Amino acid sequence: MDNESVVKLSVIVPIYNSKKYLNQCIDSIIKQHYSNMEIILVDDGSTDGSGEICDLYKKLDQRIQVIHQVNKGCICSRLSGLQHSKGKYIGFVDSDDWIDADMYKVLMTVADEKKCDIVSMGYTIVCQDVESEEDDATLFGLFEKERNLDILLSNMMYDAQENKRGVHPSLCSKVIKRELLLKSFSGIVERINLGEDAAVFYPCCLEAERICIIKEYKYYYRIHMDSMCRNLNINTFSNIYDFYLFMKKRLVIYSRNYGLLKQLKMYVWEFLKLSLNQVFNIDSESTFLFPYDIVDKGSDIILYGAGKVGRTYYEQIKNNHYCNIVAWVDKNKNGWENIIAPNQINNLAFSKVVVAIMNEKIANEVIRELILLGLKKEMILWKKPQILSACVF
Repeated sequence: MDNESVVKLSVIVPIYNSKKYLNQCIDSIIKQHYSNMEIILVDDGSTDGSGEICDLYKKLDQRIQVIHQVNKGCICSRLSGLQHSKGKYIGFVDSDDWIDADMYKVLMTVADEKKCDIVSMGYTIVCQDVESEEDDATLFGLFEKERNLDILLSNMMYDAQENKRGVHPSLCSKVIKRELLLKSFSGIVERINLGEDAAVFYPCCLEAERICIIKEYKYYYRIHMDSMCRNLNINTFSNIYDFYLFMKKRLVIYSRNYGLLKQLKMYVWEFLKLSLNQVFNIDSESTFLFPYDIVDKGSDIILYGAGKVGRTYYEQIKNNHYCNIVAWVDKNKNGWENIIAPNQINNLAFSKVVVAIMNEKIANEVIRELILLGLKKEMILWKKPQILSACVF
């Protein structure tokens, strides 16, 4: 029997400028107690010497093959490794992380004994040498088609009872049958650069017959200054939208019984909350959404109301410049120096007054007072304020 037919596991490592961490990563894979495997190092156009390190390891271990390619990103690197792989199962390791010596032995033992398509475990987060074990999941045990797999599929992206993900989507703490990954990767578009793991993993679950989730933490995920969560910016929102549209298209072909689109919205909402907080310093759980649908973009407005609703409206517009706040108005300054009295707006140039008040009765009183000051009713806008998190769904 030739070597090609007996390789059980292929471990794929996408690499881009990871010289600082690469030796630790590759060494941890080479020293695995599970031996029936190949190691595929994909150098994605590195310029820091990572490619040369890969070539040196190839000379030291015959199980290693190296792919050098122009920089295409993580998705394409993983796909390239997958296309060159021979294993029945696939594992992924990121080049700045490392794994316990028995991680793949544990995963493959479960895969063999329980005849699983997917085996997943937790991981250990390492931040400035402080380690913490993370499940990032609520579902554990063996899930089989025709028995209880529906439970996992109905809660994998979002477990409503626990208010978190049912199964974390990281490809790096799992072994997955190659045939499932090939099918899932076939629909991936290169424009997805956020949520890549979820875009691959959750469709794999929908095609699987048996999935096992175990409570082990043998993958070490390194948090450092280059981590994505420290680089969120205004473009993140476009990336989230691209991910949402892509996943919506992929999931719509599967059974409605799993509530997949609802799960997807909740999953995406977690991305949005993190981004809003880090980019705009907005706490989504206590922020009211500005009534964008009734205010023209780029228009000059008066914002009436300096309470909680008014303050969150003001902060949103100050950060995103959707329109221009000519003046912020209230009878009570509430400690804000830049607020003027209602009778001072008559000489200002503006198109609309946005009333930022929660109580409809009080809002109507304000509208009547503004009309008495000479404003036309059609110039005054009020919409029942909504908490941002509620608006998403």
